[in-house]
Amino acid sequence: MGITGAYYMEKNNLEEILAGRVQGPRLDIDKTWSLIAGMFPDVPLVPIQEQYRVDSEVTEYGAFYLPAEMVAQIAVQVPGLRQPERLEERIDFEKWTSLQDMDVEALDEQSLILLAFPMTDDETYEELVEEYLLPHLQSLFDLFEEAARQQYGLVFFIF
Repeated sequence: MGITGAYYMEKNNLEEILAGRVQGPRLDIDKTWSLIAGMFPDVPLVPIQEQYRVDSEVTEYGAFYLPAEMVAQIAVQVPGLRQPERLEERIDFEKWTSLQDMDVEALDEQSLILLAFPMTDDETYEELVEEYLLPHLQSLFDLFEEAARQQYGLVFFIF
């Protein structure tokens, strides 16, 4: 599975994005896409569900599309999701770190997605959350709010 997750803003240029004929991504959330997908299975901030999948030759790992209407629906939820206590409720690193010791064959799809985030032995829970996950998450919240204001869709690629 790919490591980097990147978002492109779309407005009447979906075909160009899917063909790779656009400039670099609007937002690259690197490997945190798997953690964010695990934190928000109910809100497709990382739209990796099958119903959002689109065909693209840009990446073999997956391309996903949220039309402007869906981006707007998600953006309405962002102010509530930004609240620190709401974020703390969703961070379940104990589950995530325990996945490293489990049999890959026994894991469900959501757990496999979380496993895509590599954690090294010298990284701590606090460092990952404060220095890595939360800054990417805040940038992603900003992207959804901006895209909704401008009535843009979002395309997400896994590289």
